[in-house]
Amino acid sequence: MKAVCIPCSGAVEIGDFLPILEHPLFQRLRRCRQLGLNDLVFPGAQHTRFEHALGVLARTHLLTMIQRMSDEDARDLEVFALLHDIGHGPFSHQIEPALQKNHHQRGQECLLELSAAIRQCGANPQRIAAMLEEEDPLGKWVSDRNLGADKLDYLQRDAFHIGFVGTPDLDAIQRQTVRSADGSLALQEKFIEDGKRLQKFYSYLHQHGYLNKTALAAQRMFQRAVQEELLLQGDPAIGEKLWPMTDNELMQWLRRSKSPLSRRYVAALENRELYRTCLCIKPDGYAYVENTFGKPIALREWSRQQLSRFSNSLNSLEKLRGLEDELAKAAGLPPGRLLLAAMPYFTKLLPKDLRIANGGAGDYWLFEKDGNHLASLVSDYLRTFAVRLVVPEDHRARLAAAPEALLEILEAR
Repeated sequence: MKAVCIPCSGAVEIGDFLPILEHPLFQRLRRCRQLGLNDLVFPGAQHTRFEHALGVLARTHLLTMIQRMSDEDARDLEVFALLHDIGHGPFSHQIEPALQKNHHQRGQECLLELSAAIRQCGANPQRIAAMLEEEDPLGKWVSDRNLGADKLDYLQRDAFHIGFVGTPDLDAIQRQTVRSADGSLALQEKFIEDGKRLQKFYSYLHQHGYLNKTALAAQRMFQRAVQEELLLQGDPAIGEKLWPMTDNELMQWLRRSKSPLSRRYVAALENRELYRTCLCIKPDGYAYVENTFGKPIALREWSRQQLSRFSNSLNSLEKLRGLEDELAKAAGLPPGRLLLAAMPYFTKLLPKDLRIANGGAGDYWLFEKDGNHLASLVSDYLRTFAVRLVVPEDHRARLAAAPEALLEILEAR
């Protein structure tokens, strides 16, 4: 028996998994922060993928007992819980748009390297790989977008480290989760209000945490730094070398970059000299949400159709970089001194529909029955959504006072 103590989970039993935990690929997760650069806004957000993986293991161990799983299923699912994020690169999701694949593809490569350790822990490497690809239904107990152990752990853990309060009773939700007749996970109907609170809390974390406007500006500065150096080096294979780096290793690579612009971004991030909003575009009816008191910000509203069309037109960082440089030229700024910090539009960030288990009358989907709840979630996202042009502080007031040339370019997209 061997256990380690982590926030939110208490003592986590790890004795059966030491071959995986002691592998260099897993130890690397100690040096990859769960929320990337968000600690520039929330100083407590220093927790790592390593801590999160152990938390998901703890939640998964509990549910294998609640669901009375066989020893074989329990062991495979617990190993998947440990390794579900093994493919994440430095700074987690924030670097992926600058590279040529995602963390699931990278994860499959890591699983091959970990196959011997997985067998030593009594699990099936092929089945773990199938769970990562969402081809084995058992993996839903970890990966389900509403009720999976991954989701429940990161909501609790991220809120704790950010400093937010009001986390729903996740233990009760986990105990009342069942498998629906169609194979999906479902919440018992008598706990439907707990399910709604779970989705509202997810929405709250996005609105005030993950999509914080200052954090989004820092994220775009970081992405552009990586983008500039990769373009300057001109070798697609360089991107492959970034995946196994830790956060500090990637920052060191950028400090030594050939691109002066990349080095300038890194210095600004390290000194927290972050770009600020000079022009903010909100959905119709939601401009009032933006706090402009005492700030030089031009504020406009667009229809949801226009915002959707604009977001879809920027489906790659190459297109985003081209638009940024066109806007910078119109603003009389050098390339890279004006950036666009835009959120993904709707489909990626609204909570997924929640299956409700109603024994006698049949299971159903929450959004289909409760339109008011769905409308509330949509409103939460519309309050948060914005397209922001961000610039260094010394250019902010000038551009906010005369945004017409910038708006003309944006509206032509």
